Amino acid sequence: MLAGAPGEPAAGPFVHRSRKEEHALADAGEAALIARLRAGDLEALADLHRQLGGAMSTLARSMLRNRAEADDVVADALVRIARAGPGFRGERGVRTWTLRIVANLCRDRLRRRRFDGGNVDELSPLEHAGLRLEPVAEWDQALDQRVMAKALERAVGQLPAEQREVIVLRFRTGLPIAEMVEVLGIPEGTVKSRLGRALAALRAALRETAT
Repeated sequence: MLAGAPGEPAAGPFVHRSRKEEHALADAGEAALIARLRAGDLEALADLHRQLGGAMSTLARSMLRNRAEADDVVADALVRIARAGPGFRGERGVRTWTLRIVANLCRDRLRRRRFDGGNVDELSPLEHAGLRLEPVAEWDQALDQRVMAKALERAVGQLPAEQREVIVLRFRTGLPIAEMVEVLGIPEGTVKSRLGRALAALRAALRETAT
């Protein structure tokens, strides 16, 4: 029998962990990963990529809007993480540290070339669907969703780099504001201000598409 005696909790996998226990397990797992990175364990680097590779690619591809460049950035970031691992003390957490490295590499590339908004066909408009914005009061549910998604992707690509950065981090990688502050190295007020301006610009762009 899977269940215990009357009045006793179910055994094995049917016992649900508390949120506090889940956080403790997650913290313990991150601490172990940090220790392995500090020891130069290459398998730890593979584990990090399995955990964060999606977020790394989402950030790089959304920022650079070029698959090849984005893949290069992710590969470069992993090399830098491997080299810096022995000196990583873990104050910011692995995710924050990793995405900060990716963001800085993207900024470097953007500084080396004039960003022209990219080719929206180069990235599928539905590939990074984390940003779901329906800001138009007269939103037409019958409107072709692919057209609207493509318009949103184009609008994101036309944002200034600093605004596109906060949109991607907040809505596509799901970072809370506090973690964005750490990744970007800027004050909370600046993060919120950039988000506000970016969302206003996206609303305006989608309003034009919907009318």
